Amino acid sequence: MRSNRASARSIFRNCFYSVFKDYRRVGYRLLMFAAAMMSLLLVSCVKNELKVSLELPKDITDAYRLLYYASDSKKGWYTETVVTVQQGKGETLCYTKNPTIVYVMYSGNMPEAAFYAERGDKIRITGETGDPYAWKIEGNKVNEEWSEWRLANKEALKGRDSQKINKAVAGFVNANPDKALSAILLMTYYDRRSDDKGFRVLWNKLKGDALKPEWVQLAGCADMPGGMPAERLKVGELILHTAGNGADTLKIGGKPMILYFWRSDDSDKAESMNELRNLRKLVPDSSRYLISDISFEMDSLSWRYGLSGDSLKGVVRGWLPIGEADSVVMRMGVNRTPYVLVYDKKGQEIYRGDDLSKASAMYRKLTAPER
Repeated sequence: MRSNRASARSIFRNCFYSVFKDYRRVGYRLLMFAAAMMSLLLVSCVKNELKVSLELPKDITDAYRLLYYASDSKKGWYTETVVTVQQGKGETLCYTKNPTIVYVMYSGNMPEAAFYAERGDKIRITGETGDPYAWKIEGNKVNEEWSEWRLANKEALKGRDSQKINKAVAGFVNANPDKALSAILLMTYYDRRSDDKGFRVLWNKLKGDALKPEWVQLAGCADMPGGMPAERLKVGELILHTAGNGADTLKIGGKPMILYFWRSDDSDKAESMNELRNLRKLVPDSSRYLISDISFEMDSLSWRYGLSGDSLKGVVRGWLPIGEADSVVMRMGVNRTPYVLVYDKKGQEIYRGDDLSKASAMYRKLTAPER
C-alpha cells in the first residue's frame, strides 16, 4: 500500500514538474513574443520627422531657412522650410525617413551652420546671438562634436578662407580618422577646387565608421560611387549630345584640345564664353585643333537657351544632362562646374582646374606652332 502511495506521489511530482517546465517554456516564449511586438509598436510609433527647437536671447525675432534632402526607401527630394524665432524661441519639424544633413541659412544662399539628424531626433539649438556660426547644436553625438569643431573654427568659416578651412578639416580627420564626422567635414567643408589631391589623401586615411557609404549618400557627392572618390583614368573618347549634329564623339589625342564644362548659373560664364571665342580665332581650321564647351544643364531647353545667347561658333557645343554622374566624366575627374581640361596632341593632360585664364594660356602655347 505504501509502495503504491509512494509511486503515486512520484508520478504526480514528475507530472507536475513536467507541466511546470512546459509552462515556463511556453511562458518564456510568450514573453519574448510580447517583447518583440512591443519593439515593433515602438518603432512604428516613430514618425518620419525630426524636431528642431531654437533657444536664443529674448530680443531676437527673426527667421532662418533650413534646407535638407528628405528621402524614404523609394525616392528623395530637396526640401526647404523656415523656422521663425519670436522673442528668442522657435520650433519646427523636418520630415524624412532616412538620416539627413540639415543646412541652416540666414543672410544669403550659403549655409552658415549644419547638423546631422535622424527621424525621431530632437535637435536643440542654443546661442547668445542670432549668428548661426556661433550656435551650439545638440541632439546626437555627431552634432555635439560638429558644434565644437565649428565654434573652434568660426572665424575661418565666416571668412570663407578655403586654406584655413581645409587645414581645420585636415586637423580633425588626422586626429579622428574613424569618426563619422571626419567624412562629413570632408564632404561639406573641404574645398576640393583648391586642393583635390589633399582631399584624396585625407579620404584614404578614413577607416571604420567613417567609411560607411551612408555618409557619402547624405552629402550627395555624384563623383563618389560606392562611397569612394572616383579614380581618374585616361579616357580615349567622350560621346556627347551636340547642337547641329545630334551627337559627336570627341577623340582625345591627335590635336590640341580644350574642354570647358559649365552650367548657366556659373560665375563669370559670359567672360568664359568670350575667352573661348577668342581662342577659336587663333586657329580657324578645326582639323588642327578642337574646342568644346560641354553643358551639365539638366534639361535640353536650358542648354539650348544658353547656346542662343552667346553666339559661340566653330566650337563643339556638347550636352551631358547627368553631369558629374556620367561614368566617363567620373573617370576624367570632372567633379564640378566650371571646369577645364586641356590636352596636347599626344592626348596627355596639360591642365585641369577651374581657372580658364590658366587653361587658355596653356592652350595658346600648344597651338602656337600652328599659327
